[in-house]
Amino acid sequence: MPMRTPPTRTRLQPRNAPPYAGPVHLAARATADGTPNALAVARAELRARGVDVLDLTDSNPTRHGLTHPGVLEAVRRATSRAGRYAPDPRGPVVAREALAARFGGGPDDYFLTASTSEAYGWLLTLLADPGETVAIPAPGYPLVEPLARLAAVRTTEYPLHYVHPYGWSTDTTALARVAARDEVRGVVVVNPGNPTGAYVADDERAPLVEAARAGGAALVSDEVFGPFHLDGRPRTLAGEERVPTFALDGLSKLLCAPQLKLGWVRVSGPHDEAAAAVAALETIADTYLSVGAPVALALPDLLALADDAVAATRERLVGNLATARALLDDGGWRVRRCEGGWTVLVDAPRWRPDDELALHLLREAHLSVHPGWFYDLPTPGALALSLLPEPAAFAEGCRRLRAAVDALGA
Repeated sequence: MPMRTPPTRTRLQPRNAPPYAGPVHLAARATADGTPNALAVARAELRARGVDVLDLTDSNPTRHGLTHPGVLEAVRRATSRAGRYAPDPRGPVVAREALAARFGGGPDDYFLTASTSEAYGWLLTLLADPGETVAIPAPGYPLVEPLARLAAVRTTEYPLHYVHPYGWSTDTTALARVAARDEVRGVVVVNPGNPTGAYVADDERAPLVEAARAGGAALVSDEVFGPFHLDGRPRTLAGEERVPTFALDGLSKLLCAPQLKLGWVRVSGPHDEAAAAVAALETIADTYLSVGAPVALALPDLLALADDAVAATRERLVGNLATARALLDDGGWRVRRCEGGWTVLVDAPRWRPDDELALHLLREAHLSVHPGWFYDLPTPGALALSLLPEPAAFAEGCRRLRAAVDALGA
């Protein structure tokens, strides 16, 4: 029996249907230049040839043996309690009670989110209307800008400065000028910074809060790297009462478990302003209801693993930072002060421009590093290295880096 010819699109359209008027319009804020840069092209070429690249940019802890072995079992145990759907815009109260017990405040101060990135998205929607602005630190990790673009919100920068060996400081005078602008609705603080590794210093907190208060802006404090102190001691802005403050954290860093997809926001500030923010944030959260029940219900058990998980990760970070200093801190090389976090900045002898150096390292030494411009570092010659790799791999990467760069100046 012969096969029937499938009906064509024309035959399925109503008689006298208007012609297709495509292509469909895509919002400019949702589209970006997809052209890969030279480093991405070179890496793809090496991959196609089967060349192994030692990656000192990789900050995915699941590839470095750092995820706590108990996390999946904790989620498995909670799954049996997730059979009945009981939506709560803030997340299950049992999870929020566990957060309050560990980090302070009360259960009603917390909102669960699917990730820190989602938390940023909610807060951008909460604080700024389309076309308004949030202030972000520079240098910094390129995350808030694309999230702001999706929310039709603009970003503006306030500067951080580095003086060796003392570390980074916030230019609080410049920040006050930025926060005073009418269109600025929020000030983002990354505490400790990525890749700077700098906590907000004790003498910076009051000027930071005053700048936000005077400008009528809220504080958004990203504290996901907070427990991972190295050269410095942990500091937090969570619970700040003088200005509306939103502190972000999550399991991605705390338990080295980005695959669990759970973050949270702690709200604090003057009573009336915080209450208004909580009410509006509840509306946003109720619209999305994005958090999965199993991981949220498992949060009390997951937080019980946090101290061991942080200790194991810090041991890796401390060891690799010591290796970097042993191999990359003399003879024209410099390892910058790193108070906390998962990244260390290294100043290399500048025998080539940054882009050329990164390409040379990739093609000749089969080594991947981030040049400083990736984070808007103002000084040339800086390289950013992840401190997460296995110690033997990290040491090999440092030796390979040193040999390849020193050979350029020989």
